[in-house]
This record gives sequence, structure tokens and C-alpha cells, in this order.
Amino acid sequence: MSMRSTLWVVASVVGGGLLGCGEQPRYYRVAIDSSSLAEVPASCYRSGSVPEDNDKTNNVVQVGQWIIWDGVEGQKYLQVGAISYPLGDASVTITAGDAIVSTEADKPTFTIERIQTNPNSTARATYTFDSLGETAQGTLSLSYVCSGSAACAPNCEASVPFVGRRLEAEPMLVVSNTANN
Repeated sequence: MSMRSTLWVVASVVGGGLLGCGEQPRYYRVAIDSSSLAEVPASCYRSGSVPEDNDKTNNVVQVGQWIIWDGVEGQKYLQVGAISYPLGDASVTITAGDAIVSTEADKPTFTIERIQTNPNSTARATYTFDSLGETAQGTLSLSYVCSGSAACAPNCEASVPFVGRRLEAEPMLVVSNTANN
């Protein structure tokens, strides 16, 4: 293949991508309002009551950059990075892999679980999007369930809202032509 034909192929692919074959991936700057996690019920603490020294910070959000892209057969993928949220004496801490795969639902929904033994516990984070376009809006539901051991932290669940705005990102095209011309 000559250099000229290679350039035409690249131009066609890029042009086709810009003319409606979908924008992949989509980047969002997201604000997660986790302030309600400081107000989980007393049942989330081993003592059965909320600690008196339960410090709170107001009017601050956690900020992240999330990446979403479409897969095959209607699936989507969400990349959020490591997940770590306190739930009373427990926590939902999941070192996520590269991406979370969507589940079938009316709304784009992504659930990740970390199952551990000794003690038997499950930490779960579910991202549900009510809006996913130029803006992203939804709920992050967190849960921790443990059984069979005195070492368990109390079971707990909570939800926090998130909002975000889509970022403009320039696609990068890397072409490697090793053909002799």
C-alpha cells in the first residue's frame, strides 16, 4: 500500500468518525456530594450510636474525572478509578480494575463488588445515571455487608448524589506506517 492510499484510508476513518459514527470515549468532570456519609444511621457503628466527635466538613465535594464509552450489544463501560467511601465503622473500598461493565436496566447502571473472606464481607458501589449527555447526573449507592465474625463492621448502606459536565477532548490518532514506499 502506498503512502497516499494509507493517508486516504486514515482520512476516511477519521471523517467517518466525525460524521456520526459516535463519539468515543466521553470524559466527564464529576462532583460527588459525600457529605451525607457523615450522617449514616447509628446502626452503622459498632457501639450502636453515632460518635460525638463525628467531625463534618460542609460545602465541599469530591471531584473526579470519569470516562464512559459504548461497548457491543448495548453495554457501556465506566472508568472511575479507585473507590473509597466511609460507612460508619465500615467502608466501601474497592480498587477498581480498568472499567465497570454496565448492567441491563432502564437507566445506565454500573455495579462493582468486592467480596472478601475472613471475615465474609461484600462491599458494593452502584452508579446509576439519571442523565448522561452534556451533563451527567445520578446516584452512587454504597453498601457493606458482613457475616459470621466478630471482626465484622456493622452492615451499612448509603447513597450520595453526583453531577458532572462533559469535557471537550480532542481525539488523538496515532498512525504507524512501516510500509516501504
